[in-house]
Amino acid sequence: MTTQKSCFNYRYILLVLCMFFILPTTTLASSLTLSGPEAVIKEGYFTVSVRANDMSELNRVTIEVASDSNFTESTRQFPALGDFKDISLTGFSNGTYYLRARAEDTDGQSYVSNTVEVTVKHYPLWQALTLFFIGLVIFITLVATLLLLHRQWIHSKQHKHHD
Repeated sequence: MTTQKSCFNYRYILLVLCMFFILPTTTLASSLTLSGPEAVIKEGYFTVSVRANDMSELNRVTIEVASDSNFTESTRQFPALGDFKDISLTGFSNGTYYLRARAEDTDGQSYVSNTVEVTVKHYPLWQALTLFFIGLVIFITLVATLLLLHRQWIHSKQHKHHD
């Protein structure tokens, strides 16, 4: 009877060891995080940051952008070229966008980050045109002033030679 008890103990220990090695340890999925701007974006471009416990083990990092939080429609993908943690995204029109990061590790396992909501609302057209025309008036005034001063300098130089 003692032999069976000792066999049972070895089997139990073997089972515990197998479970220890088979069960997954903490993965990068929980540590893959995406952060982005919290305020409303006025320019149409912004920067997002991807963080993980060990970024060197991630092969491909892609930023996915969708118009709904479930990523079912209008999904665009922006691959991160190189070993970057901060990625600038541009070319967004007015609207609300949902972003998440997707990455693969060296074993080919895929990880998905949290979802970040970004709202883009460009400056109004009247404001952009007003600033453009103010700049145009300043530029024309500067060029006209330079031409007038140059003409006066040339004219005064010619009068000095005649005297």
